[in-house]
Order: sequence, then structure tokens, then C-alpha cells
Amino acid sequence: MQATGSSGAEWQTIVQWDNDLIMAGTDQDYTNGTRIAFQRELPRWETPQGLLKDPLRELTGANRERPGGDLRLSNRGPLRYAWGIGLTQLMYTPRDPGSKASPTGERPYAGWLGMEFSLQAMNDNTTSGITLSIGTTGDTSMAEDTQDWVHQNISDSPLFQGWDSQVPQEVTINLHFDHKRRLDFLEHGKPELFATDGYSEWGLAGGNFNTHAYIGSLLRFGYNLPSTHSTPRVQLGSYGAAFFKKEPPAKKAFSILGFSGLRGSFVLHDITLDGPIFRESRATTESKKLVGEWLFGIQLRWNRFDLSLSNTLRSDEFKGQQKSHRFGSAMLRWHHRY
Repeated sequence: MQATGSSGAEWQTIVQWDNDLIMAGTDQDYTNGTRIAFQRELPRWETPQGLLKDPLRELTGANRERPGGDLRLSNRGPLRYAWGIGLTQLMYTPRDPGSKASPTGERPYAGWLGMEFSLQAMNDNTTSGITLSIGTTGDTSMAEDTQDWVHQNISDSPLFQGWDSQVPQEVTINLHFDHKRRLDFLEHGKPELFATDGYSEWGLAGGNFNTHAYIGSLLRFGYNLPSTHSTPRVQLGSYGAAFFKKEPPAKKAFSILGFSGLRGSFVLHDITLDGPIFRESRATTESKKLVGEWLFGIQLRWNRFDLSLSNTLRSDEFKGQQKSHRFGSAMLRWHHRY
């Protein structure tokens, strides 16, 4: 992140959009996700405190004296923190817009709307984030209203007729842990010119929205690689940047790079497929336990703005799924001070 002075708090505003129409030209399965998030990097002398920040700080592994702390944060460089908040909406539909209910072998109608509260602890080569997400499925997710408005006013697409059969309303509470670690053996070239780098990642999530674990890695390559890298798509529990080393003031203003990553997930529960835990629902199918995906894209940076465009190819998520899913993502990030 570029430093522009010593006064004022450093903030990021992050806007993300996922949609299968961008790359695949379809309107089905995970069909749309949107998020706006704000993240503030705390000054080095400031320790996160508060009713929510205190327990989140413990879970990041920032206290290395606690069991497992060394596995989450290395000893390379001083610790820094970033606090964030985000608003996210997700929507899922079957393939046929005219069906009153999801046909066999297709995704149920589902929507989710919620808030995310996150705390990141990071140093020169690791970052660990804890996110609490609170939201709701069903009518109060406003997924049907949002999709209808977009289809009527922007895309001129047919309206989906089966939202009355969507996964019913349930308040969801989830805790997400996300860890990234730079991989030294991937770092080649001169960072201010052409170079490569990358990181490994793993994470856990538990709650009545989604319970899963994942592991993966990402490679970057390009001109004037920035020291930060944001998750380029809407992913609950990971919307902030992997800060790693703090960028020096003399860092060049322009960067262009490509990235490619792989991830594998083990899924125990997904409310958008398996239905709610605390009430019955006919809008269910059986989720697959193992899901793989490939992410690739490009990123541009100019001064305080970052823009990334990416594509995700995801394997079957539920039994009977007719083909794997694909969607595109766009992210705009703005660094600023208050």
C-alpha cells in the first residue's frame, strides 16, 4: 500500500461483483454476488480493542504464546492490523427461468444478504484474518427483488418465476478463518520490473450458512508487483488485502500483472444446497463434499486504484449437477485517507 503522509487513517474501499454472464454467458447456479467493503489499516502503535475486536484478535494467532500461534503468523517483521466491515449479497438460481421450482439435478433458488466484520493480523510474509458474518436467507435477502430489477432495467433478461420456492428465511451466523503465507521459492526477478511471487492459503468456516475447509495457492507474475493482493471475487470471510510487506513511498504508481490459483474445498454444509439447519425446506439438493476450482485473471494498478478482472472455473457442487460452473469477477479497490 502506498504511503502518502503520516496523518490520517489509511482506508480501502473495495467493490466486488461476480456474475456468470460476464465470462460464461449463462444465468444459473451461483449467478450473482456483490459486495462493498471498507477496511482500515491501524497505525503500528494501535492495538485492536473492543467487544468484537478483542476475541477476533485472539483467533488470528497474533498472540504467538497461545497454542497454534506460530502456525498462523510467522516471526518475520512487526505485526500490523486491519479492521474491516462489508455488506454482501449472493444469489443462486436453476437453469430454467420459467420453472416454478428447481427441477431435479439443478440448484435450488437461494439468496443471502449479510454483514461481515473482519480483523486481519499480518507481517512481512503471513496474514491471518478472522471474519464474523451475520445475515439471512429467504425473502429478506432481497435476492428476487434485486435480480428482477436488474433483468428489467439493465440486462433485459427473462424474469425467474420460481423464487417462491427459494430456500426459506433463516438468520445465519458464521465464523471464517483465512490464512495466507508468501512462498519464497516463487519469488524471482526484480519487483520493480518483471517478477513472480505467490502464496499458499488455507481456511476454515463454521456456522449454519456454510461449514467447510479449503487449501490452495496463487501465483502472480507481471510488472512492478504490488506488495498487496486482494481476493479478486466475492468470498465470504476474505474481502481484504493480503497486505504482507508494507509498500515503500517510492513504489512506482503503475502495475500490471496476471494471476492464477487453485483451490480445493471439503464441504460439510451449504445452506444454499442442503437447506437450513433449524427449519424444514423442500428447496434442497445434496451438496458434494469435495469441490475444486481454478481462478485466473489480470490486475491493473494506477496510484491509489486497483482494478482486477478474473474468471473462476468450479467443479460440480451438488449431486446430479449437469456440468461444472463458471463465472467472472470484477473488483475495484481505492486506497484513501481520512
